[in-house]
Amino acid sequence: MGSAFSFFKIIIQGKASGRFLVAAVLSFSFSIAVILSTVGLMDGFVSALKTSLKGSSGDFHITSNRGFFLKEDVLPALEDFPSASIMQVESFAVSNGLNKGVLVKGVEKDEFKKISSLNLEKLESGVVIGKELAKALDLSPGDELTLTFASDQTRDQGGAVLKKYKVDSVVSHGIYEKDLRFVYTDRLNLTRGFGYKKGAVNKILALQNPSLGFEASQAALKRKLGNKFEIEPYWSEYKTLLRAVEVEKTSISFILQIIVVVAIFNVIAFIIFISEKKSQEFFLLRAFGASMKKITSFWRGLLLFIWFASALLSLGLTWLFNLLLTSLPVFELPGDIYVLSKLRLELGWEDFALVFSLALGWILIIGAATMWRMKKRTVLAGLREEFK
Repeated sequence: MGSAFSFFKIIIQGKASGRFLVAAVLSFSFSIAVILSTVGLMDGFVSALKTSLKGSSGDFHITSNRGFFLKEDVLPALEDFPSASIMQVESFAVSNGLNKGVLVKGVEKDEFKKISSLNLEKLESGVVIGKELAKALDLSPGDELTLTFASDQTRDQGGAVLKKYKVDSVVSHGIYEKDLRFVYTDRLNLTRGFGYKKGAVNKILALQNPSLGFEASQAALKRKLGNKFEIEPYWSEYKTLLRAVEVEKTSISFILQIIVVVAIFNVIAFIIFISEKKSQEFFLLRAFGASMKKITSFWRGLLLFIWFASALLSLGLTWLFNLLLTSLPVFELPGDIYVLSKLRLELGWEDFALVFSLALGWILIIGAATMWRMKKRTVLAGLREEFK
């Protein structure tokens, strides 16, 4: 302990050495924080997207390869899975001289509430629309909205059916495209308007059975419903995007090691500076009996201290960036491009383990090179500063 203190005292002696050490820690911590923030952004995007998707559509989407089917035909297979039946049709929403292509979802309010966190409490005889659609068509609760449907009558094939609705409320899905394109109305009114049978639907949203788990629930549904039905997880419509994000996260994590390498040069410069400026003091300690093993242990400890201090400081920098990201309007994203309008950092233990272990690897490489260089010098050469 006394030897380690003596070595450390030699290191920090003089303002230049102390400042150099602080600069090395700051640059190294900043590079780690950049990588953590990048990985956290991608994980945060995936988490926010999945949370928003799950919140408005349950765990599974069930559709038939025949299109429409009767709800009563599948109820026995869904007895262990909370579910909500939906009739969805394409339409044009028209208001104030503006129009948008939308997907009208006919739902039963109480049934839909069991599988979704979306607030449709105010849905009555009118419609509930997404907040982006309300902005695009300049609508507020109480305003009138016209929905234009394609006629399915043989004598009027290709014609249009216009229906007027009152806007009951405006909701947010957390996903730009859904907020712009989704319209909710009462399913029974919608099926009556099209002349369909009372129990006709073309999609069912279901939750997993808690006792089975997600994958086992999907397999059980597939087994009970048979090959005539498709059972897809709630993120299936964005699976290509989610897969791309995972690939990019791994790639960028390694590409950004360039930033760590740049910061490592500062640590190398600090080591070289100390080796050159404090060489006589170190070799004088060796002359007085300090073993090479103790000196090696001290250098290894110093490098681990730089890594540990940088890792701790990087956590603070990452927290600060996340705070700025979630609170400042300048960081808001165009939802039509990035799907989400707001992002946050989300990091798991595996992310910290990956980033910190890679940083530790660079530090250990420096340590090995430093020890190899010092072991080549004799005590006499060190005292005379005869470095080659």
